[in-house]
Amino acid sequence: MRRVRSRPRAPARLTAAAALAALALAAPPAAGSDAPGTLPLQLAARGGRVVATVDLATAFPASLEHELANGLTNVIAIYVAVIPAGGRQPAMLYGRVVEILFDVWDEKYQVTVKDPYVPQGVRLVLPTFAALRGFLSQERGLDLGPVSLLPGDGFFVEARVEVNPLSKEQLERTREFIANPAAGTRAQGGSRSMLGAMASFLLREPDAGADVTLLRSGPLGPREVPGR
Repeated sequence: MRRVRSRPRAPARLTAAAALAALALAAPPAAGSDAPGTLPLQLAARGGRVVATVDLATAFPASLEHELANGLTNVIAIYVAVIPAGGRQPAMLYGRVVEILFDVWDEKYQVTVKDPYVPQGVRLVLPTFAALRGFLSQERGLDLGPVSLLPGDGFFVEARVEVNPLSKEQLERTREFIANPAAGTRAQGGSRSMLGAMASFLLREPDAGADVTLLRSGPLGPREVPGR
């Protein structure tokens, strides 16, 4: 597992064209970056889409309770990408933002989850940090994109988790992606290159001092996606 922490600190679906834009323009990682940890996951095909369930428990240690229970709004950004074997540019990309506020009076966690399906957010209340940690650790039913975009020569799945991103631009770009992930495929209001550049930005190397966890699955192939 790679975790970078220097100091404590207080998604409409992707279309085929949009995913191809991300594939073409996403940036490779900087040389010498630490190896990601292991990403446990399950993949399946439903209605022509690749759906993933990923275990992100190592990104949310028990020590995170102090930061998430500080009475301020904390933000967690989660990205899951399908990467062709031997490459770094994603063939598919999913993004989610989780906003967490610990109510110091009720001693409960107010949680808002935003993704391309519900960009305005789904709200829920979790009674304890253990419940919050369990909720964050198991990301279920993530729509990665059309089955037709699965790399035929093999691939792996990579997850990136950011806790309270240092860059305001990173957070705004993530929210923009969630609100309108397919903007780059429309004749008006954007271009493919714009979406590809956004994917490149979201998956870039973390800023110095950022709290980021990178996780990666083992090698996979299309035959390992049940139901396709």
